[in-house]
Amino acid sequence: MHVRRYKPSEERAIWDVYYGSTRNVVATRYTADQVKRWAPDNYDDAGWTARLQRSNPFVAVCDDQVVGFAELLENGQIDYFYCHHEHQRKGIGTALMQAVISDALKLGVNTLKASVSLTAVDFFRSHGFEIIAETNKIICGAPAPQFQMSMTIHGQLRAV
Repeated sequence: MHVRRYKPSEERAIWDVYYGSTRNVVATRYTADQVKRWAPDNYDDAGWTARLQRSNPFVAVCDDQVVGFAELLENGQIDYFYCHHEHQRKGIGTALMQAVISDALKLGVNTLKASVSLTAVDFFRSHGFEIIAETNKIICGAPAPQFQMSMTIHGQLRAV
C-alpha cells in the first residue's frame, strides 16, 4: 500500500470509497436517512470531479485499488477522510494521516482541525486529536453528533 496525490480518472474509485464507507461504517451510528443524505445514490460526476480537482486529496492505493483518501485544506482543516469499508484497521488511515501531517508541516501549519463523526472519534484520538466541541445538528429529524477536534502537529509523525 502506498499514499500519493489523486490522479484524474480516479474520481469514481474515490467516490466508491466515500459511498461504501458512509453506507457501511458511518451507517452503524447514524440513521438510514442521515446516511443517504451524506452519500446519496445519485453520483454527481461533474460536482465530485470539481471537488477533487480543488482539494487534490491524498489517495491510498493497494494492489492498484483506491482504498482510502484524505483532504487537507491550506488552513489545516481535514475535510474528507475515508478508508474503504472492507479495508478498515489495516494501517490505511494511519498512512493517510501521516501524509496529511507531513504536508501540513510543509505548509507551515501547526494545528490540524477536523469535524469528525461518531465512527471516527477513536481513530482521530489515537492520532493525538482532542475534542474541542460537540455539535448536534438535526438531520432528517434526528440528532447527528459531530465532534470538532484539533491537534498540534509538532512532533506527531510516527513510523508506520
